[in-house]
Amino acid sequence: MLAESICPLHVGILIYTLSRAVMWRISNVYAIRMAGVFMISLGTISVRTRIMPRWLAFLSYAIALVLLLSIDQNLWVTLLFPIWVLIVSVYILALNLRRQDAIA
Repeated sequence: MLAESICPLHVGILIYTLSRAVMWRISNVYAIRMAGVFMISLGTISVRTRIMPRWLAFLSYAIALVLLLSIDQNLWVTLLFPIWVLIVSVYILALNLRRQDAIA
């Protein structure tokens, strides 16, 4: 009797809503936490091998801690990982430009 009262269109909307919520959770929460774990591992590698300055390694730790602990509270936190990637990329580019100037 209950199955007859639920129309197929309504079931399709419910499945769509559930799927959307699951995908949002996977992409916005778990992906950002994986990015935080990646930042911790890269920070540890850079502290031990000194491939980056210590301030950049500790900045990596701080941003990773924020990513791991506060993703559920503010969606703007998801922008921290791309900003960190930008900082590391600019550092690498500046380092390469200084080396090329020293060689020439």
